[in-house]
Amino acid sequence: MLNDLKFSFVNIDQEGLSSELNAKVKYYANVIHWTLIYALPLFWLLDYSFLSSDWIILFFVRITIVVLSQCIYMYGGLKRNNWDISIVMSFIIGLNTLLYSIICSVISISFVLPYFLLFSFFFLLLNIVIFWKPFYSILQCAIAFFLIIVFFKLFNKYDGYDALIQHGGGLFFVMSAFSCLLGYNRYQLTRREALKTIFIEMANNRLIDQHEKILEQQHELNEANRKLTKLSEYRFNTLNMMLHDFRNFTGSIQMSLDLMGETNGNLTEEQKEILGYIGVGNEKLKYLSEKLAKSADTDAEQINYNFSYIDLSKEVEQVIMDLSDAAAMKQINLQLNIDPSTSNVYLDKIFLDQVLVKLFTNVIRYASSGTIVSVHLHKMDDKVVTDIANKGKLLGVQKLSDLFSDNEGVQETINLAPKNTTGFSVAKNMAEQMGGKLTYNSDERTGNFYRLEFNLSK
Repeated sequence: MLNDLKFSFVNIDQEGLSSELNAKVKYYANVIHWTLIYALPLFWLLDYSFLSSDWIILFFVRITIVVLSQCIYMYGGLKRNNWDISIVMSFIIGLNTLLYSIICSVISISFVLPYFLLFSFFFLLLNIVIFWKPFYSILQCAIAFFLIIVFFKLFNKYDGYDALIQHGGGLFFVMSAFSCLLGYNRYQLTRREALKTIFIEMANNRLIDQHEKILEQQHELNEANRKLTKLSEYRFNTLNMMLHDFRNFTGSIQMSLDLMGETNGNLTEEQKEILGYIGVGNEKLKYLSEKLAKSADTDAEQINYNFSYIDLSKEVEQVIMDLSDAAAMKQINLQLNIDPSTSNVYLDKIFLDQVLVKLFTNVIRYASSGTIVSVHLHKMDDKVVTDIANKGKLLGVQKLSDLFSDNEGVQETINLAPKNTTGFSVAKNMAEQMGGKLTYNSDERTGNFYRLEFNLSK
């Protein structure tokens, strides 16, 4: 039964997993950091209630700790430093651990219980909320134990450790150690959820690939059917011509036979002429027969586009509807904004569908999970423009240039059998062959941005 709960994470995307885990670490570290800052009024109230003579000193100490924590947080987050957020939080939490350890060791044993309870709550909250490797939780706990034992020995010489245990120290030791176990379990469970998310996203990408391949095969079948239809028409017309001439020729043969039947004796010059006519007809039949046979082997490499007037807005809307399930599986929100007026273009419908499918499929494939992909179709001068924007993780101009580059050339794009080309490059080549234009960009201002342009038909 336990085997049913196991997942196979073989060949998981380690780079994607690392990125996902780092994002979670930063998010929960930010939560802990600001929670400690906004909890300052509660700490002051506790100091004022139990240490009315020293609360002002503790007030400035706590302010100093907050300022130092914020400086460390900001300094470590600078791009030129780019500290690991776990290291940054270790320093920040270490400062708070040092402060609590000193307070619990220095103040009178009769007032220490509330501070031990607060210290226990601090560790419990820390390990329940924060997400980092269990090593850091154990390290903070060990530092707290060491500081409390050492400072208590130095500043409470007349009280034994049994007094420390009885006035909240024992509770703190148990709760802080137990919170480390919670931190370990939280790390393992969250890491497992991240693995499942990456695993599901990889499976979704495979489904998108399969969907694209199915559409490519459908396109190949449509193109093959188009060629077969043209070939069938050509052969049918040739056959009709051959049969028509053959019927005329058989009529001529019959007339010649009738003429020969009216004469007797040896062949005359007229009979020889008839025989010559028969020979000419025979050559013509032979020529048409060879032409018909040769047409069976004809398979032109060049594409013959069947241009027609197409409403681009309806085609874009249909492709978005077809890919909505794939986007939903990746938690991507597709937002469509289309000019309500007719956007007619003069293109080949089959190849236009391929351009749109390959473009939108790859936009979804390379978009970050949980982001928005906005599609805006509008008119600009004498063109119909389709803008696609994704504000998720930036791919970068260099990455997009690699994806849009065509390593196998235009001919392989036509044959729809590229080995080293991506869907982006195929869509770009097809769009350019039909007189369109596909451009791209990736920066902080536009996000991952794609623009498809076709001439507007009036």
